[in-house]
Amino acid sequence: MQIVKFECKKALTSPIILFLLLLFTAYNILIVSNSSDFNKELHVANDVANSYGVEITDETLLKMEKDLQEELTHLNNITEEKAGQSFSSAGEFFSQLTYERQEKYSEDQLDSFYTIYLKEMYLDTAKHIDESYQKIDIKELGENNIQNYGLSGAASESLSKQYEKFGNRFDEMKRNMEHKRWFFAGKVYSMHSQLFKQLFLPIIFESIILIVLSTALITNYEFENKAHLVTYATKRGRRLMVDKLVASLAVSTILSVVLLAVALIVYFKVFDYTHLWHSSISSAFNWETNFPYVSWWEMSFLQYLVGAIALFYICMLLFSCSTFAIAVLLKNSYFTFFGFIAIFTILFMLQGFMPKSSNLIFVTGFNLTSLVLNPHQWFMASNGLLVFKYYEVITVLVAVVVITILFVFVMKRFNKQDIV
Repeated sequence: MQIVKFECKKALTSPIILFLLLLFTAYNILIVSNSSDFNKELHVANDVANSYGVEITDETLLKMEKDLQEELTHLNNITEEKAGQSFSSAGEFFSQLTYERQEKYSEDQLDSFYTIYLKEMYLDTAKHIDESYQKIDIKELGENNIQNYGLSGAASESLSKQYEKFGNRFDEMKRNMEHKRWFFAGKVYSMHSQLFKQLFLPIIFESIILIVLSTALITNYEFENKAHLVTYATKRGRRLMVDKLVASLAVSTILSVVLLAVALIVYFKVFDYTHLWHSSISSAFNWETNFPYVSWWEMSFLQYLVGAIALFYICMLLFSCSTFAIAVLLKNSYFTFFGFIAIFTILFMLQGFMPKSSNLIFVTGFNLTSLVLNPHQWFMASNGLLVFKYYEVITVLVAVVVITILFVFVMKRFNKQDIV
């Protein structure tokens, strides 16, 4: 254990590792800060969920509509007094508001009017959820994707089967009313992408950089400081590599956890999810692009977040193990870093070189690189070519098998080769 502590200390006291950790942490905080312009508006979704419950029902919509009429009456009382006008909605009020007319109202009054306007927007969206989802045809979506990706033969048949499963899951989601839950308006605020793409994705890259550098440093320290002939001739000998692996995993854990924890603490301090933790991740309000997010399983936002954090941590440990194997093989930190980048890039590009008539186009997508580059699509059925229910699980298991084989190979080679 003492050896592991010393090995950890090598990385955690490295000036470059500490500098990058502080730099990345500051950058992540900046990402959150730069996206906080509309955070004051987000309280409306929380207020609605708190007042009417997170589930959207006909009864809650009627109650919300009645309450909005009362708030609109209050708005009209003010506008009639200030400008001699009345409006059928807050949206109508803002459509005619000019700078000169705006000066007649206080900032608090305008803020309250805007809150009414946002509630009207949420109510209108909620009323049209069924209509919007009835227009979605999963089979047609699958056929369009097959055509767009230019698939044929076995690949086309395989993707069709996956979209058939997707269609069953989509029908199940509608039966469970998972989509009829209050959440932040996706097309206005894009909170899912804000958290799981704009924040998670940089953290993934930052963690990988720190993990590769720290793991390479720990593994190759003796070789680069010309102490290997003494170190590996001691009683501990080549078993020291086992300690180095444990230290690498420990340091990787510390670095990745610090990066993610600080970013998430700041994020949830800025953006309030108080009454939306148990809303569905498949909520119709969490619809940002041409197609809504639909998870393979019924998941709340909190469950999705916990799953994403767990998957992130597992991937980082696997990247640490793969870096360790490369470092043992190459015995040079620079070669290890660029070797890892080369493999990462090849895995990213690999799927694009596969024939579009073969299932290899899907098989090659089950790699860690493809997995970590799309955190906003984790556990989602709407995931392009990788629309497989257990994609994340299979990818992790494949990575574990491949890395284990690589690790056994390099350790056997290291134990037999001359230390020079």
